[in-house]
Amino acid sequence: MKNRSAFFYSSMTIGILLFFLSLFYLFTSYQTDSSRVVERLKFNASFVELWLIKSFSDADAVLNDMARDLAESGPTRIEDDLVKHQNEQFYLKEKEDALPNATLAFVVDDTCVLTHSETLRNINLSEREYCKSLINNETKDSVVTLPFIDLAGRNVVVHGKKIIDDEGKLKGIVCLSTNLNFFSLTLSQLQLPSSMGIAILSTNMKLLSAIPKGNLPLGKGIDLSSVDPSALERFYRDNEVIMSSDIYDNGKLDTIYARKIQGLPFIVVVTKEQDYWQTKLSLSLMAVIGCFAVIIGLLLFNLNYLKKTRAQKDKYSELAYNDYLTGVNNRRAFEKQANKVFKTYQNDKQVFSLIMCDIDNFKEYNDKFGHDVGDQMITAFSEACSAQINQDDIVARLGGDEFIVLLHHKDKEQAVMVAESLQNVIRDLSVLVDGQELSMTCSMGVATVSELTTSLHELLNIADTQLYKAKEAGRNCVRFEL
Repeated sequence: MKNRSAFFYSSMTIGILLFFLSLFYLFTSYQTDSSRVVERLKFNASFVELWLIKSFSDADAVLNDMARDLAESGPTRIEDDLVKHQNEQFYLKEKEDALPNATLAFVVDDTCVLTHSETLRNINLSEREYCKSLINNETKDSVVTLPFIDLAGRNVVVHGKKIIDDEGKLKGIVCLSTNLNFFSLTLSQLQLPSSMGIAILSTNMKLLSAIPKGNLPLGKGIDLSSVDPSALERFYRDNEVIMSSDIYDNGKLDTIYARKIQGLPFIVVVTKEQDYWQTKLSLSLMAVIGCFAVIIGLLLFNLNYLKKTRAQKDKYSELAYNDYLTGVNNRRAFEKQANKVFKTYQNDKQVFSLIMCDIDNFKEYNDKFGHDVGDQMITAFSEACSAQINQDDIVARLGGDEFIVLLHHKDKEQAVMVAESLQNVIRDLSVLVDGQELSMTCSMGVATVSELTTSLHELLNIADTQLYKAKEAGRNCVRFEL
């Protein structure tokens, strides 16, 4: 009897101890999981911030080149020199096509009158934000505007850069316009669960993009009446805030993280439904069902959560280093890998070669048949190149229709043979357009590293020069340095 009582009381004691340990574990797990959710939201926000800064940094570099080139001999009014104006307009279009976020490249003069555009000119744009910010401010060199409706009725933001001549005189402003659809098209590639959402706002609280949640039209203002004023105050003070709100007005509470993008007039907002824990009643029932079941369940939950987090991180890494259209390496990924190969060469002299290539007359195809056909040509070209090279070689899209191939352990003669083989494959490619097969050719420039090569940049310039020579020779051929 005493043994039974001892067993009963010891069992009760252990059970009560485990019960309270389970409650303590539930409480600490709730705190830990809440922290993990916040960290995940911050990670998502950091990825979007990095992507936005990189996109507009690339655009700023292109604008710098455009402003410098136009300052040397232009910009030229159409009534002053028609041919020169047309050449400048063609130059703007070429730069516009090189950037995925550019909808239109245009120029206004020093009085903010539109001089260069695809369809319009001689329109006074002095009331636009980019004109007010740059014309009347001598210290400001560039600006990214808040969203507005342009002359074509599109919701856009504009990235503007002053054109300054050698004497320091303002000659105008060169601008790149970005359609708000660009933000949504890029973010839509992220496979987010239905419980999560990402939105990009302007600093005047207009919607630029929202996935997968939200039904507000792009460019419309956000209703902040349901947001705690103290949360807004913290955001304006610290440029970031964490809060809870029924932001989607669906009866569900979301954890929200908002951050101001450094150096840009944008805000990234990341949300997660507070479905990772149920009500207090659910927690109590879980504890009653069994302490061990709760612990095992939480362990499985955490393992699954970590697995999803790792998969999401891998997806973000893929988007950061892969070309969005073709899936091959982008410029950033290529430069990172190629620099490693060049350093290896400097240490053990393992030879490698570069093939710079682009599709012949691609712009004419693009203009005649449309961007969808152009995208098909680029994708087919990329797939053909990837299929023909070794697994450890590198294919990358540098932009537009320009590609580069890095061949490991290939000298000049071997690289030329690979390039000629690639050309034969490309000649057999075709894209179906309205029942008609559209064929293509390409030009290629080959460069092989040598003891005289001082940097990867120098080798890239050699390959680019040989590509230019191939085009001068009539295209559809390979050129290499003798």
